Amino acid sequence: MAKSTQLWLTGRVPGGFWMDAKNRKAYMRWLAKQLGYRKKEDWYQISKQDFHCNYGGGMLANFYEDSPQQAVLDFIPDYPWREWLFRSTPQGFWKAKKNRKAYMDWLGNKLGMKSVDDWYGISRAHFHTNHGGGLLANYYGDSVFRALREYAPRKQWQPWCFHTVPQGFWKDIDNRRAYLRWLGREIGFTKQSDWYKLSRQDFSDNHGESLFVTYYNGSIYNALIDYRPNYKWSREKIRNARK
Repeated sequence: MAKSTQLWLTGRVPGGFWMDAKNRKAYMRWLAKQLGYRKKEDWYQISKQDFHCNYGGGMLANFYEDSPQQAVLDFIPDYPWREWLFRSTPQGFWKAKKNRKAYMDWLGNKLGMKSVDDWYGISRAHFHTNHGGGLLANYYGDSVFRALREYAPRKQWQPWCFHTVPQGFWKDIDNRRAYLRWLGREIGFTKQSDWYKLSRQDFSDNHGESLFVTYYNGSIYNALIDYRPNYKWSREKIRNARK
């Protein structure tokens, strides 16, 4: 393109200039050369500053609501863009459930998730290092459990199987008792007396170490009376079961 037709270089373009799609595309092609972009993925790096430093601030502000993403999507509309890979997502992007699901699908594929249970291995760090920190923090209260409960609602998620439980989770007695019921099934307890065989190792091996140490103070007796307070537990039977 001849420099004489690059009207943005003059500092002011004619009225209605940016309304013409061919002018916007011409500018974006020129900008790509200025920034050294050679492939479509390079556009994920774009920032507002890139437009303002290259005579495109007016176009960005007035035609694209100051959104570099909108400019890129208008320039190359048929490419399967992942909006979260840009420097920031469009305003209100995460409010749409389809966008949250699209991110989770992409994240699962990137992390090699083969089954629903594989998601138990995910942590907040996986979101924060894969462009989903804003989604997790602002929409799900920084809770992986909440994110997955929405993503796969038919799965009966066990919060204690994640790296961490939601903040304040163990303060709720219903949550503690739900864990202990689950734990009993996991280790094969079928009758009341089986619980005397409960050990710290059972907690450690089944995602309950933090509950046992911080809430029950390392005491099997405390765990049992919290679980079934109306049963007359025997400290002696607990001690004998340890021998």
